[in-house]
Amino acid sequence: MAESGSRPNTVPCSIPTPNNMGVVRYVLALAVVVAHFNTLAGYDVWFPMSSYSGVGGFFALSGFLIYGSYIRKPDLKTYLLSRARRILPAYWITVLFFAFVFGFISTAGIRDYFLSGEFWRYVVCNMAFLNFLQPALPGVFSGFDIPAVNGSLWTMKVEWCLYLTPPAVAWLIRRLRVSPTLMFVLIYIAACGYRIAFRIMYENTEEEIYNIVGRQFLGQLSYFYIGVLCRYWFDEFMRHKYLLMVGAAVLMLLCDYVPYGYILIHPLALSVMVVWFSMVGRWGTWEGKRDNISYNIYLMHFPVIQMFVYFRGEGSVSAAPAFMLCISVVWVLSWILNMVEIRIRRRLQGAV
Repeated sequence: MAESGSRPNTVPCSIPTPNNMGVVRYVLALAVVVAHFNTLAGYDVWFPMSSYSGVGGFFALSGFLIYGSYIRKPDLKTYLLSRARRILPAYWITVLFFAFVFGFISTAGIRDYFLSGEFWRYVVCNMAFLNFLQPALPGVFSGFDIPAVNGSLWTMKVEWCLYLTPPAVAWLIRRLRVSPTLMFVLIYIAACGYRIAFRIMYENTEEEIYNIVGRQFLGQLSYFYIGVLCRYWFDEFMRHKYLLMVGAAVLMLLCDYVPYGYILIHPLALSVMVVWFSMVGRWGTWEGKRDNISYNIYLMHFPVIQMFVYFRGEGSVSAAPAFMLCISVVWVLSWILNMVEIRIRRRLQGAV
């Protein structure tokens, strides 16, 4: 794909369909579910991928898909409405559903629970992607080491902020008349620099706030824009796919040996591998015959695990049946959520 100053935002070529991306999404979601299950419920279920990689992989796939979507139809209103219809219905339903249901297990009592300012702060803050301002509900999981209702929701404000960058980046490319590739690489370098700066501050002060801020929106641009770069050069990516996979695997192995390797190298290696498994071969195309609910699983799993821990109490339940119970409940709730949100999205689309 040739680059040109006069055509800085060349429309990326089409990606093959059907592809394996749906299965890859489930694997990424499962990595996060297993990690939170272990942390919240106190088990040690093994999974070959960390939640860190699962979240980064989702951001890489978002970049791979979203930038091309905007460039193909660069209308800001249409783009934002499309993104909002995709993520908001399921997100808002999840926030409201658990806020209501957990009133019945709150130690505050039903009346005090729903009249509590803490309850309304939770609803407003979480609906507005500000989960960090009010992560807990009154009298719910208050004795837990982690009393948050849905600790996974911090990524949603990051995802939404990432969605806002393609129009701005496309405008900068046109305005500055620079190579898109150069712009994407500079964003990657800046994101890595940002994360390293906050990591150093954390190491010097041991203040957790620096660690938290470092992994927010600006720090996740590295995954997102490697995904963008893979889509922009997709023809070349597929032409050299095996060489790229070998290179990504080598870089992944080097993460433990290079200073700040999981900041400097991991986003590049992981993003290439996630796109590779999504696009190379047809081993996962069977999944495309039905709706993908990986996003719903991501939204639903944390409060379900918290609820399992609450009802388990001090009793001993072995890891395998505990995990199967949690993932089964998550799966059922995710399918129900999928059916509801489809109807809402159709109505919203018809209203526009």
